[in-house]
Amino acid sequence: MTYDFDRKVDRKSTNDMKWHAKAVSMYLHREIPETMIPMWLADTEFACPPCIVKAVEARAAKEIFGYCAPMESYYAAVCGWQKRRHNWDVSPAWVTQLPSVVAGINIAIRAFSQPGDGVIIQQPVYDPFATIVQQAGRVVVNNALVETGHGFEMNFDDLARLAAKPENKIMVLCSPHNPVGRVWKEEELRRVADICAANDVLLVSDEIHSDIVYTGHRHIPILALDEKYSQKCILLNAPGKTFNVAGLKSSYSIIPSEELRKAFNAMQVAMSLDVKNTFGLEGTIAAYTGEGEEWMEQELAYLEQNMAFASEFVEKNMPGAKLPKPEGTFLGWLDLRGLGLSDEELFRRIVLEAAVICVPGGWFGPGGEGHIRLNAGCPRAMLQEALERIRDVLYKK
Repeated sequence: MTYDFDRKVDRKSTNDMKWHAKAVSMYLHREIPETMIPMWLADTEFACPPCIVKAVEARAAKEIFGYCAPMESYYAAVCGWQKRRHNWDVSPAWVTQLPSVVAGINIAIRAFSQPGDGVIIQQPVYDPFATIVQQAGRVVVNNALVETGHGFEMNFDDLARLAAKPENKIMVLCSPHNPVGRVWKEEELRRVADICAANDVLLVSDEIHSDIVYTGHRHIPILALDEKYSQKCILLNAPGKTFNVAGLKSSYSIIPSEELRKAFNAMQVAMSLDVKNTFGLEGTIAAYTGEGEEWMEQELAYLEQNMAFASEFVEKNMPGAKLPKPEGTFLGWLDLRGLGLSDEELFRRIVLEAAVICVPGGWFGPGGEGHIRLNAGCPRAMLQEALERIRDVLYKK
């Protein structure tokens, strides 16, 4: 079956916060016009796969939506997806259902560290990482990414130095990386895992974008590298980004270590994050079928074309700006430092004047200055209009 990713879906008639100007205004603490183009929140503008819609409709027809629990079919779906996509054998016993990957990070931080302990992250990175650490009373420890002529790389010498400090108990890895779009290579992942293992640092890997990986690149689950990492590593994932079902609140952890899993699950219960979403379970099962996979492959091809279009548009129409094609994710990391404008001026022109709602790069921490994160997970016509608006306000006479 062929799916139409150019089709515009009306999201203003729903309660999607991404498209409600009042919700966006509250988020940005600025008045945002109704004419906005929302490119900020990291969900896509594509209708969910029909198999998911049908599964949710079928469950709704059951008429009762009480407390529920994952059944064998849920675990089979998650494990089967990992096997098909990554040739990785996952035991159902390792899997725990979660409301979100962010919740999983929060659980891990609170279960395996104490207030005042350090948590290593790699900024510029998805901004809730730092927020979660700080709200838990832990200390953000930045192993900053290094920008080279070939994109962003990890600073392994600095990571080894930070991991050796006894107060630093956890590292949260973003793989693939949001917002810089790196899909980490096997040798990079092994070095991270080896450094953490050698220093008794728990490695928590956020792999929510793992399905969105482009030609020439391959995502490798951190736990699939080697069994030796299984006792000191937690993997978090979800169908949310891939299938545009974040609102179904269905994510999962994969934790081979029984000791880690028991402590993780106990903290999940203590934080009242153990109640399952009825439709989330059904949506995950449907997403991880052959029909869902066929839809995803077509989405991936469309997204890769979007990224190529956006990169070419910037190169041809926006002197001094750069938009490298990401290796993964549907998020563009638009570099505007060559224009010589302050972050405040970029925000004023792009977000307030052009009404293209992007996430300011500074929100992702040090190294994000002079950038914006642009969500290209949308019909091409919408992406083109957003880029044209940005061009017009940045290069106006």
